[in-house]
Amino acid sequence: ANHLRLINNNNVNTWHQSADKPKGRLAQSDDTIEFPIAPMAEPTELIHLTYEGNFCLECESTVIKIAGADAGADDPNKVEVQIDRTSMHPQGGGQPTDVGIISSTTEGGAKLKVEKVTIDRETGIVTHAGTLINVHGDEEPAATFEVGSKVQVSVDADNRRLLSECHTAGHVVDSAMARCGQNLPPTKGYHFMDGPYVEYRGKIPPEERETLLGNLKASFQDLVQEDIDTTIQNLPKEKAEEVCNNIAQNFDFSDYSSETVRVVSVANFPCPCGGTHVKSTGELKERGWGIKGPIKSKKGVVRIRYGPDCA
Repeated sequence: ANHLRLINNNNVNTWHQSADKPKGRLAQSDDTIEFPIAPMAEPTELIHLTYEGNFCLECESTVIKIAGADAGADDPNKVEVQIDRTSMHPQGGGQPTDVGIISSTTEGGAKLKVEKVTIDRETGIVTHAGTLINVHGDEEPAATFEVGSKVQVSVDADNRRLLSECHTAGHVVDSAMARCGQNLPPTKGYHFMDGPYVEYRGKIPPEERETLLGNLKASFQDLVQEDIDTTIQNLPKEKAEEVCNNIAQNFDFSDYSSETVRVVSVANFPCPCGGTHVKSTGELKERGWGIKGPIKSKKGVVRIRYGPDCA
């Protein structure tokens, strides 16, 4: 997934169901539960796309659709829920899924432990997959959600914080590269904790890699110490292209059909991005984020690894 490519929630087609409210089916033990499906579903509103929403961990929402596990599944409490708005970040753009809880606003109502959030790029509809929590005791079946009911969405704060730090650190790598005079086009970001990295189109000669690595490490730490604020703006496409290509012509906006692009600036390096971030580079100090060696350069691809405990 490309960490520089916006999850474009506005560039979608509306998904329509027939107006007679077809029935869905939720498999539970040997029984079948029927529930209505909303006649149509608009793209899910992604709260995190605004600057304020990027730091918002909770929101109230309305259930649009719920689907159960396949018949005969080992765990009938595994369900997928679609809601009209969410504070959770769906997996994509190089960033892992948020996790958390969706709970009914009525006492004793359903509660879902969300394990994965995904987005359909064609429709813009977000799906929250997880396990219904039995709030009434093991002998009672877990309550499920009603279409049209109100729910509270709560993001796991510790997990979100870690993933936001990881994504922000990846953008600091971009800024460090530019500061070291390496204006290579970024092509891929992997912001997962099992080995994050950023890739660029180009090459670094073997004899230059060790020196560049030292300079990148120092530049990264300088940017952290400078405590540079993160900015998030939704800009007209022409303005976004001007802002993002101010340093070098690294970003191609020709495939953006939407007239608005979300631009994130980390360490004074702006680029189109749909992920979540921390408020400033100074927030990367505590875990000691930094660049790791060695630099890999093969077949026109340069890979820079980074991670915590590298300061």
